[in-house]
Amino acid sequence: MVKKESKRVVIIIENYRIEGYMYLIPGARIVDELNKNIQFIPLTDCVIYDKDSSLEIDRVEFMVINKNNISLVFPPSEM
Repeated sequence: MVKKESKRVVIIIENYRIEGYMYLIPGARIVDELNKNIQFIPLTDCVIYDKDSSLEIDRVEFMVINKNNISLVFPPSEM
């Protein structure tokens, strides 16, 4: 099993802003995970917000996001 590190990310998809944790191989960048030949990105401890109003919609422990729907990904410190 490959050990991975959690990285807090903000993902913008369609009408939603999702804040949660993406898991990366130590030393890898977010873009490295996005460039992998996989269709879905798993996230944990997610908070889902309406993109326009910033109102919290839901909280989920686990979700997967289809990479084709992602508009923007960044660490929260760069907001």
